[in-house]
Amino acid sequence: MHLREWLDRLAPDLIATLRRFPFASLLLLCTTAAILAMLNEFVSISDEFSWRVIGGLATGAVFATAGVLFHESRPEARIAGLLLGYVVPLAAIALFQVTDADWFVPWALPVISILWLSVSAFTRRDTPLETEQQRFWWLNHQAAATALIAAVAFLLIALGLAAIERSLSILFGLESQDFFYRWVLPVIGFLFTPLYWLATNPRLEAFDPQSLRQPDLIARATGSLGQFVLTPLLLAYALILLAYTLQIIVTQSLPQGMLGWMVLGFVTTGAATWLLLYPPFMRERLLVRIFRRTWFWLTVIPLVLYAVAVGVRVGAYGLTPDRMMLVMGGIWSGLLTLLFLLRRGDIRLIPGLAGAILLLFSFGPWNFERLPISSQAAVLDALLTKGGVTGPNAKPDWTPEEGARATSAMSYLFYSPAGEGDLQRVLAAHGVTYTPSGRGLDQLLEEIGADTAPDAAPGYINAARDPAQFIDIAATPYLVGRVATYVAGNPELAGLAFKLEAQTLTVSSATGGSTAIDLISWLGRNDREVLADPVIDFTLGSAKYRYVIEMATLAPNADGSRNVTYLDGTLFADTRPAN
Repeated sequence: MHLREWLDRLAPDLIATLRRFPFASLLLLCTTAAILAMLNEFVSISDEFSWRVIGGLATGAVFATAGVLFHESRPEARIAGLLLGYVVPLAAIALFQVTDADWFVPWALPVISILWLSVSAFTRRDTPLETEQQRFWWLNHQAAATALIAAVAFLLIALGLAAIERSLSILFGLESQDFFYRWVLPVIGFLFTPLYWLATNPRLEAFDPQSLRQPDLIARATGSLGQFVLTPLLLAYALILLAYTLQIIVTQSLPQGMLGWMVLGFVTTGAATWLLLYPPFMRERLLVRIFRRTWFWLTVIPLVLYAVAVGVRVGAYGLTPDRMMLVMGGIWSGLLTLLFLLRRGDIRLIPGLAGAILLLFSFGPWNFERLPISSQAAVLDALLTKGGVTGPNAKPDWTPEEGARATSAMSYLFYSPAGEGDLQRVLAAHGVTYTPSGRGLDQLLEEIGADTAPDAAPGYINAARDPAQFIDIAATPYLVGRVATYVAGNPELAGLAFKLEAQTLTVSSATGGSTAIDLISWLGRNDREVLADPVIDFTLGSAKYRYVIEMATLAPNADGSRNVTYLDGTLFADTRPAN
């Protein structure tokens, strides 16, 4: 028997999947290999290039899958099928290596690839609109259900492997954690689970229109979720937003706080519910009919509130990535509402418009990382001009609100690696010399005569060591091992116990000795996304240690200082560690 015949008999579904999705399967294999290399420390987990390779390969696999679905739906479009099935995945892998945010933001590609995957099989114009929408709902419903089943299956396998590993350890003294958790489980999770999901995706010719009139159990359960849970909640929430609108009119106060995210979540959940309730078997029900007739009209006033809230915030403080997401969400919501109210609606537009808008704002100087930097630089430049700043110690003539806005803009640019050049350029235009590695933000604010604000520091910083940075371990040449500690965690390594609390790291030995390391000065040297000084030295008993930090999470305090909530690094000692 030939190998091919043997494989066909042993695993027919797997072979059929590999034949249907050859390039996607190859990219999944490469993704798994890259993840195994990282998990087994063949490459550093803090190496950004490795993460970009993994992200590019995984995203390329999604694009390759979408290309197959496109080709199956339009076999006559051979050139387009080849471009979408092979060229676009390779382009995604290459684009993930773009590090200049002035031109492209690669981290949007995974979301774009999934949104494109959902509509890739439904681009024909010669098919009746109703038929195309029904097929869209059916295929995506099948894909979502089987993805959930695949995830549950993986969890069950993971539990089974954990039980096997523990049994081998307890009964036979065999330590097999590395084998199971660094090799077997990743292969199952990142290779065979996606392949299983691909195998369960039906072809378009398997679609039966009657399945949307006489649904199976899963379709009925999905419809019931939309009808009896999401629809009443959304209608009630719409009334709350309408009442809030009346409050704004009566009090003459503009929206504040989280209103933008509340409305965006409201509209997004409503659009998802609209998708759930699309099948014919749902439309004949009273609550569903009410929802479908009124939903997009109910979004009009909340979207007006949304536009006012986001506009006020952007006008006062400029754009940030969060506000850019709100702007993009507003464009998507507004276009969706307009098209459905004009009776030009199509459920394929719900993911399709989102993907197109995200793609548009991923390229060029208007992308959602570069545009906020330009916006904050423009805000700071305007405020420095208004305040009359023409050199150091100029004491700008600002109102408290203007001072807060200037501090916010300067803080954003200061803590953004891509924004340092803009900060340097704006300050130089007003006679202030700024060296990125020379001063802290408070010193810079004091130099131009501005009052420092307690909230000058932004949110959490996930900092990492530059892999190219040289670390001298000549005085501590013995490797103890890798240790990660976090608040409320108590990891142990080679007889040492680690405890992290705010600005203190306590290390205790099994013999009873301990030392508390004050991290305040270390935090002062490391307030960026790239650790300037990733080394923590300490002495415990007669031994000296050097803890080389690979990654750290720095949390903000109300007074502008920071706490350390996570440390992950490699420990070295000046004496050979005990076995």
